[in-house]
Amino acid sequence: MTTPRPDGIHAGPHTSDAGLFGPESVTWRAMAHPATGIGASAAAMIQMLYPPVMYVIDQASHFRENPELRAQRTSDYAITITYGDVAAAEKAGETLRRVHARCKAVDPDSGASLVADEPHLLVWVHNSLTWALLRAWGIYGLHLTAEEQDRFVTEQKISARLVGADPDAVASTVVELDAYIDSMTPRLALTTPGLWFRDVMVARPEAGGLPAAAIKGLMVQAAVSVMAPHHRELYGFRWSPLKERLVVASARGLLGAAAAKLPVDLAVGQLREHVDTHAFGSRRVKTVTVPEGPPAELVAS
Repeated sequence: MTTPRPDGIHAGPHTSDAGLFGPESVTWRAMAHPATGIGASAAAMIQMLYPPVMYVIDQASHFRENPELRAQRTSDYAITITYGDVAAAEKAGETLRRVHARCKAVDPDSGASLVADEPHLLVWVHNSLTWALLRAWGIYGLHLTAEEQDRFVTEQKISARLVGADPDAVASTVVELDAYIDSMTPRLALTTPGLWFRDVMVARPEAGGLPAAAIKGLMVQAAVSVMAPHHRELYGFRWSPLKERLVVASARGLLGAAAAKLPVDLAVGQLREHVDTHAFGSRRVKTVTVPEGPPAELVAS
């Protein structure tokens, strides 16, 4: 990567130190790239192709009732553990582990009990996210050397620990990561709730809608392009090579413009400010207007 290191580290209520990764990590730099959201969306679709994960999400979460809120909370968690201070990151992990411990489901085919914190489920979710992020960055404009990619995979063992996975059980290198993703192929399938999840994720914007809706649709297509061919095949995504090139070129153009407009130093600063007001698992700071006085900072549950 060629971006400069941040000149300083902002200190706020949940950013009092550099956290578990810090400005010298690949994680800090890469996660600030605008293609991160595309990688996260691709990871979500890939993760739901493993039936036990899809069943837990479908039966034990509020995703069906409010998918937008679920996506926002997932984003808040990722930003908190990446850019929050050590205390905020550890608190976020503790909170998520408690949530997972309560998430139970039943396999409709075998009747087997499922829990969100089963070790092999945690490893699948972790490795598939790491894999999809690297794919998205590589396709959409963030150049990481082979050494930096391996560093990112190794750094993400911290994320594995926070979510409750055994850091020694997740991939340590890109080679290990690719081998793991390939090894899971025979265990993947599109379930009935997976069909619903696909339709939610790739809902088409209304014709003649606002430009923002068109951009959202393009970003969804960009996420599909990150998936491996066998992932797309399971979901029924069949694109021509021409469409593939058009989607990638269009998304790269938009993301490149966004990255140029918001250099990584500024992006990291904004993400740390987001942690200060939206730290996952912590009390949030809200700004309200006091009559006949300046804004006051109030801590809300």
